[in-house]
Amino acid sequence: MRLKRSNRRGGTGTSFELRGFLTTSLKTRGNRSWVIRCWGASIRREFADCRFINGIASESSYTRKPEIVARSGLARERFVTIIHPAASIARTAQIGLGTSIMANSVICPDAVIGDHVIILQNTVVNHHSRIADHVTLSSGITILGYVTVEDSAFVGGGASLRPYIRVGARALVGMGAVVVKDVAADETVAGNPAKVIRRKEKS
Repeated sequence: MRLKRSNRRGGTGTSFELRGFLTTSLKTRGNRSWVIRCWGASIRREFADCRFINGIASESSYTRKPEIVARSGLARERFVTIIHPAASIARTAQIGLGTSIMANSVICPDAVIGDHVIILQNTVVNHHSRIADHVTLSSGITILGYVTVEDSAFVGGGASLRPYIRVGARALVGMGAVVVKDVAADETVAGNPAKVIRRKEKS
């Protein structure tokens, strides 16, 4: 388990004990003994002494992160940041709360990572790039300098983003995409070079 490994090697600077995984879903996978089905007021009552990490990273639910965090009713400071000991974080990088950074990922100087961001293994966020709140970055991504990824966007594994582009809020970048121009909010892009394959209709 990544949390135990991080505790042993001091990745976060603080040791944590896992109490369980909170969910409102009736469908669960893996070891069900760790699953705790509650939300909202029951979290605040039953887990008053706990800190939390946001683990929502599925393509089917990534745009709902802000709503789910808000529904918990937890104050921002109740969320903790978990950084794998094999990740490399520049001294001048900024990392928000509730964010999880996995093994061998690199956050370069003056990069800014928001709250409730998930960065999976072997991903690089280069200098002066800004990753907004609730973003999901899959594994093996290369984000070059001065890129902006806006709130609740999802970038698929192996994608590459050239310098100075912007990925809009709730956009989805497909696996292996090579993004050479801006992606608008709510667009889905894929391919090399990346092209729009879906665009959410304005209501």
